[in-house]
Amino acid sequence: MRTEANSTGHQNGNARARLRGGGPHVDAPRGQPPSEREQPGPEHAARFVELLTSHQPKLYAYICTLLVGDSSASDVLQDTNIDLWSRAAEFDFERPFLPWAFAFARQRVMAFRKTQSRSRLLFGDAAMQRIDLQCTQLAAEADVRLAALQRCLQKLPPKQATLVKERYQGRSSVKLIAARLGETAQNIASQLYRIRKALAGCVDASLTAEERS
Repeated sequence: MRTEANSTGHQNGNARARLRGGGPHVDAPRGQPPSEREQPGPEHAARFVELLTSHQPKLYAYICTLLVGDSSASDVLQDTNIDLWSRAAEFDFERPFLPWAFAFARQRVMAFRKTQSRSRLLFGDAAMQRIDLQCTQLAAEADVRLAALQRCLQKLPPKQATLVKERYQGRSSVKLIAARLGETAQNIASQLYRIRKALAGCVDASLTAEERS
């Protein structure tokens, strides 16, 4: 039991280190000592880190928008990552990630703004609310399109699904795939083009059907 606990603690510690990058400590919620806070299990932690990592560009862009390109955006993102990790155990993977993460980023931006001089070029609260609403809507739309794409990918014939997985998940080159299958690179490229076109049509049709229902 002690070995298993040490292993779990080591995995969670590594995940926190990857996200923290030397950042400041995040206080526990009011009335809840740090030692009593819920920690995510190894599988939950690994899945959360993967999700958070994949959304770093969108989180950074969101923060940059609210800070008007301030050079402190990277620091605010780092602090946001720490906050998100501190709540990792609470996250439900059935819910959209970005709107949830944006709320933490917005709180960090507001805290940063309070430390700045009023003469700095920063958005007012009303403008921040409008930007936040627009970013949240765009993120929600992206999540809807991604869900539709996942459904369409599941409908692909096995050979096409394998091509997509090798090219875009495995990041194999067209030439490498062609050599493995004994086909020309041009033929593989043409197949991938047709698959992408079919997937785009499938996604649009799926979204249209959802709007009508």
